[in-house]
Amino acid sequence: MRFILQRLTRFVVVFVIVTFGVMVLLRLGLDQPGDPARTMLGGFASDAEIAATNARYHLHDNYFVQYVYWMKLMIVDRDFGYSVSNSLPVGTLIGQRIMTTLLLGTYALVISVGIAVPVAVYSAYKRDRVFDRAAGLTSFAFVALPAVVVAVFLKFLFVEHWALFPRVADKVYPWQDLGAHVHNFLLPTLTIALPTAAVLTRLQRSEMTLTLQSDFIGLAKAKGMPPRRILWRHGLRNSLFTVLTSIGLQVGAIIGGAIVAETFFDLDGMGSLLITAVLGTDLFTVQAVVAILVIAVVVTNLVVDLLYGVIDPRVRLASTLQ
Repeated sequence: MRFILQRLTRFVVVFVIVTFGVMVLLRLGLDQPGDPARTMLGGFASDAEIAATNARYHLHDNYFVQYVYWMKLMIVDRDFGYSVSNSLPVGTLIGQRIMTTLLLGTYALVISVGIAVPVAVYSAYKRDRVFDRAAGLTSFAFVALPAVVVAVFLKFLFVEHWALFPRVADKVYPWQDLGAHVHNFLLPTLTIALPTAAVLTRLQRSEMTLTLQSDFIGLAKAKGMPPRRILWRHGLRNSLFTVLTSIGLQVGAIIGGAIVAETFFDLDGMGSLLITAVLGTDLFTVQAVVAILVIAVVVTNLVVDLLYGVIDPRVRLASTLQ
């Protein structure tokens, strides 16, 4: 229980620090001096609308008071603010777009792990051989490529040259039309998944190589245990910490890749919403989207920390002894 409480406390502290910092930076960087409501509502807003917005969101108070009321409105009233550039409540905008980003991120994570783990395990088993060198060269190339370059390459090859996929992806969900969904979401997903898989492969391959040099692996070989069982049951099982840590570290990269993929393939998701909100000085939209993305990153790392304790009870014991 203490282990879980420590992680939850860390989650709350990180969330508050990051979201408060974002709020302050937005106010400092985007507000018209002394009149933040006019920035949010636009130059054609009436004095009455500006006064009502300042009063509702306490925009003339100090940053701490603004943050407290913003949190209260989000948690209690489910009021994320109003987006003037879209003429909709921010909560409505998020509800329309969050599923797209959630699906993209989930697909990218599953595909990247599905590529990285078997490639890394087999590369470690065939260390310094042809497969290992080819996998290392390929993963190094994708690590060096930003997601936007991968998006340009995929779109040129599969859209412009071969015309296998649509130029603009439609937001079709799997429960509406599974075939159309795959057709529209595959290239954006690969834009995120390929660089992520490359990073995971390199990290997991290094850890797996060290594991295969351990004494217990040598003992398993001496007992005549089949190589497949050694690799997957003993080798990979003792390298799970690296897999989990890598996933936790890559969540931020997946979110960054989602912003690129959604913008490049014209998918209406949280990433494209964030870009348009920043360009349009839509402060409440930026603040709400960033808060949700922070929650996604922190919650994922919280789950990873809790899984550490499930996999190895020594982690829980160490935390209770501190």
